[in-house]
Amino acid sequence: MKTLVQRYVPRTRRALGSLLQLHPAPWRWKVGVEAGLALGLPLALFTALGHQPWGMQAALGAFTALYGASLNRRDRMHLLPLVAAGLVLAASVGVLCAGNHWLTSVALIVVSALASTGALGVRLGPPGPLMFVLVAAVSGHLATPRQLGGAGLPGGSLIGLVALGSALAYLVVVMPLAWPSVRRRHGSPSGLRTLFPRFSFDADTAAMVLRVVVAVAVASLLGRPLGAYRSYWVVLSTVAVLQSSPSRKLTSIRAVHRVVGTLLGIGLFELVAFFRPIGFGVVALLMLLQAATEVVVARNYALALLFITPLALTNSTIGHAGSTLVTVQGRLLDTLLGAGIALAIFWAGEWLRRLRAKRNADSATPNTSS
Repeated sequence: MKTLVQRYVPRTRRALGSLLQLHPAPWRWKVGVEAGLALGLPLALFTALGHQPWGMQAALGAFTALYGASLNRRDRMHLLPLVAAGLVLAASVGVLCAGNHWLTSVALIVVSALASTGALGVRLGPPGPLMFVLVAAVSGHLATPRQLGGAGLPGGSLIGLVALGSALAYLVVVMPLAWPSVRRRHGSPSGLRTLFPRFSFDADTAAMVLRVVVAVAVASLLGRPLGAYRSYWVVLSTVAVLQSSPSRKLTSIRAVHRVVGTLLGIGLFELVAFFRPIGFGVVALLMLLQAATEVVVARNYALALLFITPLALTNSTIGHAGSTLVTVQGRLLDTLLGAGIALAIFWAGEWLRRLRAKRNADSATPNTSS
């Protein structure tokens, strides 16, 4: 017992201490501005037309602008159409399987497997496979009939709106290239084959993909029986915790950040909800939250969750009269459940790896007893 305390108490202290630390990474102001504009453009357009919910749906395609942020703008011009196509495909899979719990679970498992294999195999970079899984999950929820707990939205229109949002996000990123000075500053494109020369899987990458897929399977199949408010929130928490690192320390810290950041974000949401923003006030709020998320996420993940949580909760509750307490409680409990599943899958995998390594070592040791 004493050994366990000596082992885990310092780790717990480090995880909690990391909540107050900033990583030596830059504040991503440019990415934040692009992300805010990419989300706000379709949302403002449809708000002006009197159809703000359509803008919310189109905003799913705005995640296109989050990818390739460290690349030359000309290189992003070639990369982002592939990302956009992947997001639209993910939305299509979610819509096609909507309304059936088992098919939806299979869809999320398949999307997570393909997105993790592709994003991690070519070292695509943040935000990794998460946004593809998110778009598939949210699209499935929105297209599910109301009597089954969904929003009952037309699937074909939803896919078209995601495609429109992706196209607008692409324009936000590449539009500066219309200026000759910007083109000169960014030079010639490197080409995707230069940026992503080969698809490769080492042991750590394979372990990360396997953990993500297994965790998504467990979360999507058991979320509802375990009392999840929205099963896809549980799924997204597992992916967010497991996709970033094979490290025991970093994975555990990320789970702590996910939970604590969500709790703090709920407090910010309650403060914002008190003012009940409507119309273009919602547009400005969501743009600000999306931009702030991208500015800080590389420095401190819990700080990013402070903005991600009210962003997600505002999307989930806008236009719904009455108390938001049930949704807020559901978000917190689903996050706890997702982080718990992620850590359980991670440490079970570590135990199996150690057991296999021990067996291999034992079999390699010569028997000298005779």
